Amino acid sequence: MKRLLIIVGVCGVLAALALVVAAVRYMPSASDRRAWKDKAIAEISSHVTDSWPSNELAQLKARGTNDPNDSDDWLSERLIVMRNGDWLAYANICQKEDHRIRDLFLGRGSDGRWYYSTYHFCIGMVVLKMEEQSDDLAGFAKTYYLRPFDGHSDKCLQETWPPDSR
Repeated sequence: MKRLLIIVGVCGVLAALALVVAAVRYMPSASDRRAWKDKAIAEISSHVTDSWPSNELAQLKARGTNDPNDSDDWLSERLIVMRNGDWLAYANICQKEDHRIRDLFLGRGSDGRWYYSTYHFCIGMVVLKMEEQSDDLAGFAKTYYLRPFDGHSDKCLQETWPPDSR
């Protein structure tokens, strides 16, 4: 009986240890999220030059005219265009893409401001592909819980969605 208790105790300790190791390995990581943020801000900053937005807008227009059935002539992998011409250069990551990084959207608008959101756009911004084009940047920001930030601080790692998490 004593031997059985020792075996069960050792198995229990090993199981608990395995759970702790798995939890640490698969839990979202603040450092990985911060590293992704820094890389995304650098990429967005390098894209948003004098000619980049107009080049990207021209590519989107060309894509729309080449395929009249393509309803996504306002959304590319790096730019979202609103009906009134406002735009948002962005980067997005979904936790389904990298389990260590919770959902995070970063963007720089045509108004020169930086924005962040933890709204779940899913992989490849699939949520936006199912939605109508937003009328303007302010409407987009309201609909998808975007908040302004300074373009470099960790403020953009705070949750904006779901709305009751704030």
